[in-house]
Amino acid sequence: MSAARSVLAPFVLSRVLTAIVALAAIALFPSPASCPDVCHPSTNPLLDAATRWDAKAYVDIAHDGYGAVPANNAYFPLYPLLMRLLATLLGGGEDAYLVAGLLISNLALLVALAYLARLVAIDHEVSAGPRAALYLLVFPTSVFLSVVYPESLLIALTIGAVYHARQGEWLPAGALGVLAALTRPFIGAAVALPIAVEAFQRSGPRAALASAAPAALALAAWMGLLWRITGDPKAVLTAEANWGVGPSLPFRAFTDLFDPSVYGFPYVVLGSTFFIGVLVVISWRVLRPSLAAYATVVFLISVATGSLTSSPRYYLSVFPAFMVLGIVARGWSGRAYVAIGVAIGVIFTAMYALWYWVA
Repeated sequence: MSAARSVLAPFVLSRVLTAIVALAAIALFPSPASCPDVCHPSTNPLLDAATRWDAKAYVDIAHDGYGAVPANNAYFPLYPLLMRLLATLLGGGEDAYLVAGLLISNLALLVALAYLARLVAIDHEVSAGPRAALYLLVFPTSVFLSVVYPESLLIALTIGAVYHARQGEWLPAGALGVLAALTRPFIGAAVALPIAVEAFQRSGPRAALASAAPAALALAAWMGLLWRITGDPKAVLTAEANWGVGPSLPFRAFTDLFDPSVYGFPYVVLGSTFFIGVLVVISWRVLRPSLAAYATVVFLISVATGSLTSSPRYYLSVFPAFMVLGIVARGWSGRAYVAIGVAIGVIFTAMYALWYWVA
């Protein structure tokens, strides 16, 4: 069975469930008196439910570009650019931008799942690949993989880059690394690390530097272009600082974890962080060094922003953790994970649709 076919059924079933839960939530529960960030961007209930919180920033950038709203400088350009291009093909109306965002996210998710299954199968039993894909699909914050957010695009590009590096296909690996670096700040560019490790193991330090350069240069080029647009050499960090986040010592954000004015669901944050952290540690025993190193770096970036309020969403990008799960969680442990993930995911999906902050 091909990788795409093996992940198609769980992809369709999980995404249909996500849509049903979101539509049921907005139909059964009253809307809040005021909507944070974006309020009813469409009369279509599915498009409306898929566009909350940060989604507004991506839609605004797709419409108007950078510079008009300083806070939007923290969002990287590839996802809104693709939204703009596809929305133009769809007629350019307001709903066209939302449809474009949903299509990109969900098609990218399917590509990411197929790449994930193929990547696992290189070194492990074939059946572990579809399990890893399923475990990613039912992670509690997986609603963000199918709404107007760039999470799926980032995951597809990073897994694809690592897969091609494992195959010794440096041109597609480098190209996908460049695109990943332009999708999310810093986490996307981290894909240069596993590409470099694979190149080093095959051909030595010069090959490692050459393979890592494209993603690093893409990040530097975008930061330079944003500096020219905004006049601020630290435009991304400035925008993040306005939200009270930014680079900090890892785990510093744990100091106020149980402050109710900061975290509404501290045990969810703590539990997901511990869970992914354990999988990252295990990755050093069951995965290649390139994958374990990437998982470690992305995990540390996720907990080194000064705030853990979005960390359960960021953990979706730690795809080697789901590879570990696919390898070690079988039988009753796998079924228990799926049951718990689906149950919490249903709650989080409904909360997202009703403007509650999930991640």
